Amino acid sequence: MKLVIAFLCLLFYSPAFAAEAQSTVAGYPAEEALRLGASMYLHGVLPSGKPMKAIIQGNIEKSGSAIACVNCHQHSGLGTYDLWSFVLPISGPKLYSPLQTMNDIPGNSMKRAMFAYPRAAYTDESLANALMHGLDPSGRILNEPMPRFLLDENATKIMAFYLKNLSKEISPGVTEDEIRFATILTDDVSPSDRDALLLPMKAYIHDEWNARLSVLAEKSSAAWYVKNKPASGKTYLKASLDVWELKGPADTWGKQLDAYYAQKPVFAILGGIAPGKWAPIHDFCEKNKIPALFPFTGLPVISETGWYTLYFSKGFYQEGEAAAKYLAHVSKLPPGKKVVQIFRNSDEGSALARGFAETWKKLGKPSLTDRIVAPAEKTGKDFWKKLSAAYPNSVILIWLGPADLSGLDTLAKPGNKATLFLSSTMIAGALTSIPDKVRDFTFITWPTRLPNDELYTKTIVTNWMQMKKIPVTNMTISSKVFFLTRLLSKTLMDLRGDFYRDFLLDIIDYGDEQPTSSVTYPLLSFHQGQRYASTGCYVVTVTKGEKPQVVRKSDWIIN
Repeated sequence: MKLVIAFLCLLFYSPAFAAEAQSTVAGYPAEEALRLGASMYLHGVLPSGKPMKAIIQGNIEKSGSAIACVNCHQHSGLGTYDLWSFVLPISGPKLYSPLQTMNDIPGNSMKRAMFAYPRAAYTDESLANALMHGLDPSGRILNEPMPRFLLDENATKIMAFYLKNLSKEISPGVTEDEIRFATILTDDVSPSDRDALLLPMKAYIHDEWNARLSVLAEKSSAAWYVKNKPASGKTYLKASLDVWELKGPADTWGKQLDAYYAQKPVFAILGGIAPGKWAPIHDFCEKNKIPALFPFTGLPVISETGWYTLYFSKGFYQEGEAAAKYLAHVSKLPPGKKVVQIFRNSDEGSALARGFAETWKKLGKPSLTDRIVAPAEKTGKDFWKKLSAAYPNSVILIWLGPADLSGLDTLAKPGNKATLFLSSTMIAGALTSIPDKVRDFTFITWPTRLPNDELYTKTIVTNWMQMKKIPVTNMTISSKVFFLTRLLSKTLMDLRGDFYRDFLLDIIDYGDEQPTSSVTYPLLSFHQGQRYASTGCYVVTVTKGEKPQVVRKSDWIIN
């Protein structure tokens, strides 16, 4: 997935500007030069607004985003690796210093072990030579995937200035001895849900991560530790967790978050629960460049330009997407089949409808009809009878809760060849609310593991909580916290003292797929720039009777 960043002007913290002595670069004010450099680095766009051009592998000309530096060197500029390649860091502190040993390479031991060729520090002159001619400071030819850019003098100066400031200052929320985190709760979160989030999170931080530091400290004089510690001298820090509690309506949350952050900045936000749309918190994190790792929300921000918030999934929107793809690719509707969406104008109903409509349009399908149920309007037998008469033999997407399904069996009249779709999340798992008479032609979007598929991972989480003597008040929430803490532990180990927020996100982006680590989702995967870890959904039906069984009708539909 290509990385697209909208907040270019917010890429650097103010200390970076203060630290850079230059007031102008290539005739531009320093702040503007950084913005232009960001456009080159992230999107392959020159200061003139035209696409950058480069030659790759000797004779292939490419331009624009295809040759953006971020594709290989990552958002932080600290490089990456996989089974086939190793990419050196090019952030200012690394680029303008010699790389002599594996300890000069950020990241985990696997990445550092791939470092094979020491090099001298770059200068502005040798950097220009590398960008345009593919030669390092010693004259060694860089690997062929490194583009040979076609840049003029001013563009080269702007790129050099940008790289000098990239990952230059340790991120806020980190002190000499501590890395600070926060989690977010609103004042209307129930005590049981609050405990389900806070108890396992605090148990991890205090009883696992911080307790482990004393063991790591004992290795401080060991030969292994001296050989492998980062060049900065920092390795692992004690973690702390603040609880940011938001009160009142959502339109006041931004100011409350600003106040918390001004009082005590944090490195990242872990989890969090808030009713309704997550957008105010998402916007706060984008504005302040704070990673927010896996908040528990069904209403995330659906965007291709956000960078700092990682979500478990697209929530309700994702189910709408899946329904559209199933109807388009699996069921293959006959020409002329009408498609109607029924939903109330709630956040949840609107997200489902938008997910379907936007995906349906992208797939080139004909227009559909929306039937919005008014707030005070009641459904029931008469409602469904009128709907059936107005839209006979149609596909009807019913994005409503279980209370609105009463009388739905009216659609089972002879001769009506309707196809119904429901959301399992919207009906909150109340499968018996679906009348027997319509179950033969009712399909349900199912964005989580199928029943009984979660038992293995659930046992792991349950055993861990029992060991920590934590009561299970909401397994869905606690299991997500468990996953988050396992991921955080590995990520903090891989940071190894390079406490840059963007590097934290880069590490997660290049993490392994997680097929067994989540009770809720069958697969969590991470790729460059991917902000939604679970990207699929099943489509199922249910059997008749008082104990309906789920019957899978599709593979995991990738959205």
